[in-house]
Amino acid sequence: MKLFIPVLFALGALHTSSGLSFGSRLQLVVQEASGIFDMLDQLSDDMGKNHTLNPVMRDVSHTDDILDIKYVDIDPEAPKRSTPIHLTALAHVKERIDKATANVKVKYGFLTLLNRNYDLCEELKSNLNRTCPVDEGPIEFAVDVDVPGFIPPGWFHLEATAWRDSDEKQLGRILADVKF
Repeated sequence: MKLFIPVLFALGALHTSSGLSFGSRLQLVVQEASGIFDMLDQLSDDMGKNHTLNPVMRDVSHTDDILDIKYVDIDPEAPKRSTPIHLTALAHVKERIDKATANVKVKYGFLTLLNRNYDLCEELKSNLNRTCPVDEGPIEFAVDVDVPGFIPPGWFHLEATAWRDSDEKQLGRILADVKF
């Protein structure tokens, strides 16, 4: 609707201008509008996938990232204090990963509570009994996360971005918003 109003305004302005027939002016507006939609499509492609994985998480990876995240299931769907969270996930690895790092940021309001890099190969080894390298193909895992009971009430924002160490190509990016 917001984009439609400027187009109508442009139509009105062209109608009152002189020199061109209404049909020619309309054709110019349609050409301009299609250019705007092409730019919006390109902007959308550059922004990434932005699809919902579950009620808490969104996959905002780029389409050319190394991981294609198929799903991340979370149980319970609404995390609670002192209640463990069970995560199961499936992704398709598009290119071999020899070594990788993830940056995890957690914010409570405007306060940054965590901003830390993790060696994903070490995390795979200690939490999932898997090792690097990770070859092309599907990768599925399940993990339990303990939620402490002393979490203050309010919204927490998590941002996790992972990349391959050899060329810093992004593996994927997930955003999560949780209210406790």
